[in-house]
Amino acid sequence: MTKSIKILTILLAVILWSSFTDKNANLFIGTYGSSSSDPAQIKLTINPDHTFYYQDFSVSGNKIVVKGKWSLIGKKVLLSNNGNKTRFHNIWSFVNEGQVAKSRKGFTFYRLCRINGI
Repeated sequence: MTKSIKILTILLAVILWSSFTDKNANLFIGTYGSSSSDPAQIKLTINPDHTFYYQDFSVSGNKIVVKGKWSLIGKKVLLSNNGNKTRFHNIWSFVNEGQVAKSRKGFTFYRLCRINGI
């Protein structure tokens, strides 16, 4: 009797834990960017191996190209560039089922559309 209660308790716990996991945790994996005619050429690529590539040519004298690792914190993706002092949009959220990437840094808001994905 106690063995069957333990088994049922464990089974119930596993079902509860799995119901709270995000089924679309990697929905944001892919490449996002501005339009091809935009001279800023903003591009964000998030890879499944937790690496990323980011470019922003919106300021011609200060072109930004950054590579590094990303991590998921809550519902936002945090980009870290391994100690480099380059300031860039490093916190991103994703809406419309991963089709749009959004970031805000000060008074600058970026909204990038998915170019391709996995």
